[in-house]
Amino acid sequence: MMLKEHISAVKALLSRTRFSIIFVILLTMALAGGLVVSLIHWHAIAPLPYKHADRLVWLHGEMLDRRGEVIMDKALSNIAAQYIASHDSQLGLVAPIFYGEGLFTSHQEQPKINVTYTHPNFFTLFGLNLLAGQYFNAQPTENKGLREVVVSACFANRYMHNRSQGAFAASNILFQSIELDTENYRVVGVVECSNAEPQLSAANHQTDIFMDFGATINYDQPLLEHLSVRYETFVVGRLEEGKNIKPVAPELVAHLNQKFSQGLVSFNHGKDKLLTFTYSPLHNRLKGLLKSTSNWLLLGGVAFLLITLVNLFVFYLLDFKKQQSELALKVTLGAKLKTLRGAHFIQLGVLFLISALGATLVAELSVHMIKQVAAKSFAHMGWLDISWWQHSLMVVSALTLSFVFAQLGFSQLSFRHLHSQMHGGSKGQTKQLPQWLTVNVLIIQLCLGTVVLCLAIWSSIFFIERLLTPTGIDHADVMFIERQQRSWSREAEQIDSRKQVYLANERALISHPKVASVALSAITPFNTSYVASIGKSPQSVDQITINSQLVGAGYFELLTQRVVAGRVFTEQDSELRNVLIINRKAALLMGIDEHDIGITLYPGKQSPITLIGIVENTFTHTTGSLPILYFPHDYYETNILVKFKSGQSMSKSEVVKILKQQETTQNVQELTTLSALINELNKTAILSLVGGIGLSILIVAQVVVGLFGLLGNLAYSQRAILLIKQQVGAKHRQLMREQVLLRLGHFAVALVIATSVILVIANVVSVSLSILLFSYTLSVILVFSLLFFIDLYHVYKQLKKD
Repeated sequence: MMLKEHISAVKALLSRTRFSIIFVILLTMALAGGLVVSLIHWHAIAPLPYKHADRLVWLHGEMLDRRGEVIMDKALSNIAAQYIASHDSQLGLVAPIFYGEGLFTSHQEQPKINVTYTHPNFFTLFGLNLLAGQYFNAQPTENKGLREVVVSACFANRYMHNRSQGAFAASNILFQSIELDTENYRVVGVVECSNAEPQLSAANHQTDIFMDFGATINYDQPLLEHLSVRYETFVVGRLEEGKNIKPVAPELVAHLNQKFSQGLVSFNHGKDKLLTFTYSPLHNRLKGLLKSTSNWLLLGGVAFLLITLVNLFVFYLLDFKKQQSELALKVTLGAKLKTLRGAHFIQLGVLFLISALGATLVAELSVHMIKQVAAKSFAHMGWLDISWWQHSLMVVSALTLSFVFAQLGFSQLSFRHLHSQMHGGSKGQTKQLPQWLTVNVLIIQLCLGTVVLCLAIWSSIFFIERLLTPTGIDHADVMFIERQQRSWSREAEQIDSRKQVYLANERALISHPKVASVALSAITPFNTSYVASIGKSPQSVDQITINSQLVGAGYFELLTQRVVAGRVFTEQDSELRNVLIINRKAALLMGIDEHDIGITLYPGKQSPITLIGIVENTFTHTTGSLPILYFPHDYYETNILVKFKSGQSMSKSEVVKILKQQETTQNVQELTTLSALINELNKTAILSLVGGIGLSILIVAQVVVGLFGLLGNLAYSQRAILLIKQQVGAKHRQLMREQVLLRLGHFAVALVIATSVILVIANVVSVSLSILLFSYTLSVILVFSLLFFIDLYHVYKQLKKD
């Protein structure tokens, strides 16, 4: 009998498909969300997977202007990194690190590879084990004869392993000669493939080749090296046991600032800039941003789970009370209450178990997606995994919740007055959720729905507006060619040599049938690597430091970047280099308009220049509209922008072939289509928009289910009162009107609370008043409509029964 009742209870779920499907879907999402946010929170605060991880630190470098404002953050010069790593005594084990790229020119495909320039201590700090050979020599600066590298096993297996020799063996790779950027190196070691390598730089996710850090420094031009502050340079070390983080020794900082100032003066950049250096825990560098957001993420996840459980409980309770007559009949016919209770536990247990199993699948898919999406920003998310015990804990928690639900559900039913229950009478329905609790939960649901809908509408408008904001350029069919450059000398002879190579490349590309136009450009239009000082007077205190670009004649025409006032560069401007173009954002920052074309401006301590034009801003979601100074190109970094004819493009091999025909040593480091680059820079906005809408739909669905259950229970509890009012002559319309007035009071209270919350959020986050008002009005209308539609639906059903 007991087994039959249990089977019957499980089958009953199939007859109540609407209830079962909604319950399982919402609970699955809530359990999966709770598991994922808990996992991310633990990942954010968990120790790094390195020996003595609590003693690992990194060097935070900054460049400040005279006002103390940051010009470059988290940046170092290679020579400063080397100097501090060699002279600071508070670190027991230290390694300077520079992340670069190169071309594996001895391979047929000439792939671009990631290169880490460092010290052998790097491998010890981060537990990267050698599979064969030894570490490269940390060569003294005066010895440049040895060229040794260590390669990763993944790189060696992919590009150096001879398949005809059978299985890969690291020892077979040793002492092979490889060519990187036309320079020869000898492989002296093979290190294991490991995702434990710290991703200090987002640009470098998996190192292919390791070599000595000293190779990055030109000791023949030390002052220029001190000026070359880079975002890809780091110092990482391990504190001596028992020591705490202390400031970098003042004499080291003073020495580096002295050399930096000498470099600024020698290259006519003034001396109004300052370098600062501080040590911080490595954990903060790798996981700091995630850690700061994971607390809010965990809070949101827990709140979402609790709200879901409350909503599902009232939804379940409404469904369960509909079974009261059926249960009363079974008790009357002799069924034991214990058996019915056990069958109900099984029924709920099946629902919760299915939800938990579904949540394990959703959580695994979510973690996989997080790894894919977050890889370029948070490479350590590759360490994120859900273990079997975490899945098991979720299943056990779900079954425990099913037991709690069943207990609370049965506590709301009374099995006295069985005859009345079988005939749907009001007697026996003596146990209800407390009125004050139901009303308060209702008000909370209305507040939540209004706030979430308002924020969802506002954020959707915000991200759509940013995605629809013009980029300021025509990026269709435009490609940026980053040449592999080996000469960085500023001597007139070397500059002229680079210029002649560029002019030859330009002629060759222009004559190609696929190409429409060509222009010289040091970096891509959205690159923020270059900065420069500018002002209306030569006084440093009157100057500002903002982003800059080095571009050639035809640059603005190629990109169809609108000229607001003045004119663009000519070939003569590139020769004389005594003029400047700024964008509208820079003009606004400097208090300049179209009437100021022709005025003299002062770039640092260099010769005065003439403002000849103002152009339109460029924009992407990631960069926003930055103030930019455009200088005539000086042939220092001769990369190329190419505009193809409609529908045309070129492969890397095609471009390399054309360039090599002009000068055989030329090669291409990387090809970037501007459309792909802009899509990448806007990807965060797209993901935020889609994710925000999806999450909002899920939360609104929770609110709808919660309102349906709450209002259903309220209507159920009012059935006796409604019946009495009908018996004394009240009409349906009059009862409906009373119900509307009652809910208006609840809605007014919820509206006051929701409005206060929205105003607080709007005060913290800058938002357009018109957009906020539109979002608020629409959310209020939607929640108001949901409330009264669902409430009147339930009341009408109760009246119709009688």
